[in-house]
Amino acid sequence: MRTIKYILVVLIVMFSLYGCEYEIDYKGELPKDKLVVASFIEADSVISFSLYKSAKPGTYNSGSIGFEKASSSQKDISSAYVTDAKAELYIDGVLKQTLLQASNNNKYTFTAIPRDNQKVEIKLNYKDYAQAIGKANLNLPMPDIDSSNVILQRGTDQFGNTYYRLVVYLEIRDNGNNENYYQIEPNINYDDNYGVRKITLSSSELLWENIQGVFQENTSTFESNINRFGIISNKKFKGEVYKVKFALEIYDNTFSVEKANGRIYGDIRVSSIEKQAYNYLFTLNRYYNSSYMNEPVIILDGIENAYGFIGGKKTKKVKNVNLVF
Repeated sequence: MRTIKYILVVLIVMFSLYGCEYEIDYKGELPKDKLVVASFIEADSVISFSLYKSAKPGTYNSGSIGFEKASSSQKDISSAYVTDAKAELYIDGVLKQTLLQASNNNKYTFTAIPRDNQKVEIKLNYKDYAQAIGKANLNLPMPDIDSSNVILQRGTDQFGNTYYRLVVYLEIRDNGNNENYYQIEPNINYDDNYGVRKITLSSSELLWENIQGVFQENTSTFESNINRFGIISNKKFKGEVYKVKFALEIYDNTFSVEKANGRIYGDIRVSSIEKQAYNYLFTLNRYYNSSYMNEPVIILDGIENAYGFIGGKKTKKVKNVNLVF
């Protein structure tokens, strides 16, 4: 009987807290603003990235939806762009290029291109911000894919509407190194009667894996386990073959009375990535999946004196996709 009373008390407290809002009067010092950048660097590819400046929570308005209105004191998110920083590119310790201004689309784009197995360093200087230094080692193994397949599935929901999903199957053979990190990336577009849009892992569903806990973490009741960035490590399958099957949801805008006229095209990619990129994306994904019931997530940045990461990447296109329905 005492156990039942205890459970009831816990549930009452949980649901009473659920609807409450708290204002915390924080009197400590917030960290100084830093530069923000997130960029992969690949051999034989152009290096291009956007640069931002951080700010305390609530400074920027990213665009409110519905009846919620932004504060008049908030700044537009576009003002977070930094377009006049000094960006220096070093390859194998030699300064190759210096940029003093962002170009098209507020991006810093170097014309000097790194090659395979080279070491890249980027230094960023802006006003009184701390100098940001990011490093990437392009000496990464090409992912070894034993098998891959993509099929389009069609079904009907409880309301009689037709739905589609793209099912992806991959087998990744690990070379046995102590630390290998991978990214599974669907570079897929969906073109229907209403336009073209990207299919992302944000709406993915894990269907099966031969080693549990690789693609998705085992989580508590109060948090999601979506792998938004498709990043995995070889900690559970070092020197073995990891097999995974997942589905990508396709949002079809056609009504049930209309004839679907869709095309799915692009490719599936698997990349080897550096540890600092994996750590940043893994912890950032935890942040997106967390809820107010979980402990705060510490995001591990992969760049010195800044937020974000700069890291090496080596990509293999494993499956072309061109499906019409």
